[in-house]
Amino acid sequence: MPYVIFSWLASVLFGTEAVLGKLTSKYSITNPWFFCFVWSLIVFVFTLPLAIMNNVGAPSEWGNLLMVSLFYALSGIVYTWLIFALDVTVLSPMWNFRTVFSVILGAIMLRQMLTPYQYILIGIIFIAGLLVNLDERLTLRSFFRWPIFIALVEMMIVALLGIYTNKSIATNGYWVTTIWSEGIGQVMLLILLPKFLKEIQTISTKQIGALSIMSLAGTTGMLAANAAYAGNVGIASTIISLPFSMVIALALSIFVPKLLEKHTLKIYAIRFSAAAVMIVSALKLTM
Repeated sequence: MPYVIFSWLASVLFGTEAVLGKLTSKYSITNPWFFCFVWSLIVFVFTLPLAIMNNVGAPSEWGNLLMVSLFYALSGIVYTWLIFALDVTVLSPMWNFRTVFSVILGAIMLRQMLTPYQYILIGIIFIAGLLVNLDERLTLRSFFRWPIFIALVEMMIVALLGIYTNKSIATNGYWVTTIWSEGIGQVMLLILLPKFLKEIQTISTKQIGALSIMSLAGTTGMLAANAAYAGNVGIASTIISLPFSMVIALALSIFVPKLLEKHTLKIYAIRFSAAAVMIVSALKLTM
């Protein structure tokens, strides 16, 4: 099953991208809208030669492709904001909610009823989501805050992105869907231009380099993810949601505690345990 291999590859690359993004937001670029636009632009520049090499042409069907482009742009905006707002070990497990929304949206679109077992699994994922947000104060109130709500919105957007990507690839093909959605999405991101006009004049080589390294991981991950979605959206979404960035963040907190984030081992144990429950439940949800 090649889509499984692509899913694992995308998962590792997205985990690396998340950590690099957090480091870039902390030490290089402070404006999230500038970050989002330039990051997306570099991804497009990296992808374009590959699409040309594969003889990409014009789309044969526009409806699903435009939906992919819209959700691609929205996802980029919201995800960039979340990079600035949340710890890696909080944001990473939240991707398991994408599986929840993929299953719910799939059932709605196919006019099917979810089983009681699926509802139980969804409930378990939400409960584990409460625990993964615990901080040193050990209060569940940390879950009920705006960044977490925005993260749930992002998971809904990404679920829709996966569904429409699958549909567009079925009619337009992989490379047409990938490069055209990126290009149209980049045009849509021009709406952010007034929020970072001043930063354009002061952009540095360091900033471009940081975003380029991050974009290389993200571009490769996105190409792998699109190939995975073409095989099976549900299983691909679950594997891609595995929190590899949590492992990287934990290692950095031990060996370079001042670099990224630092919590007690008790908090990390709770977050990793809750993430494991979310992953297992998400896997069962797609079976």
